Amino acid sequence: MKKGDFIKIEFVGTVSATGEIFDLTSEELAKKEGIHNPEQKYGPVLIIVGANIMVPGVEKQVEQMNVGEEREFDVKPSEGFGHRKPEMMRIISITKFFKEKMNPVPGMFVNIDGMQAKVQAVSGGRVRVDFNHPLASRELHYKIKIVATVDEPLERTKEIAEHFKIKCETELTEGVLTIKTEKKMPQVVEKILEGWIKEWVKEIKEIKFATKEEKTKKDVKEEAKDEIKQDVKENEVKTI
Repeated sequence: MKKGDFIKIEFVGTVSATGEIFDLTSEELAKKEGIHNPEQKYGPVLIIVGANIMVPGVEKQVEQMNVGEEREFDVKPSEGFGHRKPEMMRIISITKFFKEKMNPVPGMFVNIDGMQAKVQAVSGGRVRVDFNHPLASRELHYKIKIVATVDEPLERTKEIAEHFKIKCETELTEGVLTIKTEKKMPQVVEKILEGWIKEWVKEIKEIKFATKEEKTKKDVKEEAKDEIKQDVKENEVKTI
């Protein structure tokens, strides 16, 4: 694999010391291990080589693999989720949690100022939270298989949209990509999606956003052509 390749992989990630599964793509294995999540979408996931979608240790291994190849390897913390940092531990007043209608208890994961943290202790009106990644300082073990590549430009754009969990319809004509969604996306989301597509799908020269209710210039032209054809047909019938 080389930088810019779009690949679909199946994988199982475990904590080396305990064998605990922290992520996987197989629904069958998730059910077998008793960790099935009905809200999670299972199946091969997208990786764009060089886009830092997965941790560095996995990226390095993938670059050395071929389609259809399966490999098992360990990833040290320095190439995984990093080492734990003391400065990522904070003491926060319990009042802040009450204002958000939360009752903090040890082990609970919370979102504070847009960042995920784990509650470690609650004492005397103060809450100690840890903003380190849950897998920081842990050595990880991966089992990965590259199942396919995605080569067509339109399919690549669809994969990027799905990666960001954006439901849309796409159409590509002479380098112009039209992305249609049910409702207009926030401008910041459009910018992120446009940035990724332009960076990783070089065949795309221009991107247009529209909702399904809106009519693009192409739609209007096609409708006009259909109306003209219908008028001609009716006139032919009248003449006969």
